[in-house]
Amino acid sequence: MARLVLKIVAAVVAAAATVLLGLDSRGVIALSRSAGTTTVLVAAALAAATTIAVAWGEWRRRRDGSRSADLDVLLSATAWAIVDLVAIDYRDLGLAAYRVGRTPWAPWRERLVRVHRVRARRRPAASRVRWAPGKGVIGTCVSRGQVVAADLRSAYAALGPVTQAEWEALPADVRLGLTWAELGDVRGKYEVVVATPVIDDSGSRARIVGCVALDGPAGTIDDLGGDDVLGLLDSAGQTLLRQGW
Repeated sequence: MARLVLKIVAAVVAAAATVLLGLDSRGVIALSRSAGTTTVLVAAALAAATTIAVAWGEWRRRRDGSRSADLDVLLSATAWAIVDLVAIDYRDLGLAAYRVGRTPWAPWRERLVRVHRVRARRRPAASRVRWAPGKGVIGTCVSRGQVVAADLRSAYAALGPVTQAEWEALPADVRLGLTWAELGDVRGKYEVVVATPVIDDSGSRARIVGCVALDGPAGTIDDLGGDDVLGLLDSAGQTLLRQGW
């Protein structure tokens, strides 16, 4: 959108500059030398800015396309490796990578940005929850900096129908930072979810920069939460770091 606006403005200014200089050359108007020079410079600057913006946008599209392909290969390979380990149908798994980001209109507020996801069509659709550190399995993983594995289907089945007041009165480790409205959105969409933190320890202090999340069918919490699968998820997270995600 910003590039489109820049193109329109540049085109309008260029057209106006052409008209002004044309009228000046025909003696219809008399531009001072400084006004004529300014008109030419402004038109040239906008033309250059438009060209640079288009080139920058093309470079970013190519870079993002290449990065998306790399991420797809990484997460798909990880999912197939998990299938080999625990003999679960690939179509029953979903794998996603999230990184910690900032809300544009509130830069002091952290959120979790989904970098990439591989998910079979028969997996449930993603929720509309705005994930953040401390919210849900993935947010709890990031805020705690440790693996979190949950059998949500069993937990919610044991919980039964709850009112908003009853939900808000439950312990924090049960609610996982979800509001009552968010509970209604995620309930029934996820069964088993496992998340491992992505830790950047290249600096003087280790930082939690995101997580890798795996979701699968009911009854697989022991398999998907096992050390071998967690090792694969951690390896995927470290590869993401090396790729400069």
